[in-house]
Amino acid sequence: MRLRILSLPGLLGLFLLSGCAASASGIARQPGFGALRLDANPEKTFVSILDDKGQPFAGAARLGKRTVSNSAGGSRALPGSIRATWRSGQPHLTSEGTWTGGTVMGDYTAAVAERIPQEVFDYIRQHGGALRLKLRIVDGAVLVGWDVEQFVPAQGRGPGSGGGVQYAMAGGDFREDRVVNGKVVEPGWERIPPAPGQAARKQQS
Repeated sequence: MRLRILSLPGLLGLFLLSGCAASASGIARQPGFGALRLDANPEKTFVSILDDKGQPFAGAARLGKRTVSNSAGGSRALPGSIRATWRSGQPHLTSEGTWTGGTVMGDYTAAVAERIPQEVFDYIRQHGGALRLKLRIVDGAVLVGWDVEQFVPAQGRGPGSGGGVQYAMAGGDFREDRVVNGKVVEPGWERIPPAPGQAARKQQS
């Protein structure tokens, strides 16, 4: 597990999400996620991500391993899949929040909801916390990862005095570097899935 300090508003939001997850004991699978982390390796520009209904899901003008987009604030439904594109040149941002124009440098899809094991949702119901969905844009693919974000109260302090967040149940195609004071103290990893054509050839061989 990894620990980071979280501001009071963020702690309150995570506490509410944990309560919702804990109260869902009658549900076989927690349907949503509470936080989204988006990065790229190597750097990508003008990134648009759509869900399986073609609706804007996330995006950024520039992403890298250290140029990260984080969002939280409430439970969102997990998409069945996502489609990510990134561009070069001089695209412009549409009113829907996606990029258009320029030159499309990559266009890939990835399954999301079906990838996350039931054990992750069971853990949330038993121990609290919120599912954090993580997406990484790489050359030739979109990587999908996840973990559980949990509030950890500050030791020896009373209620409302702050605390931090720890991460558990990490899985998927990648895990980001753990960085403390600007230095990588625990390198992450990537498992880039084979392209569909490569996967078919492996099954035939």
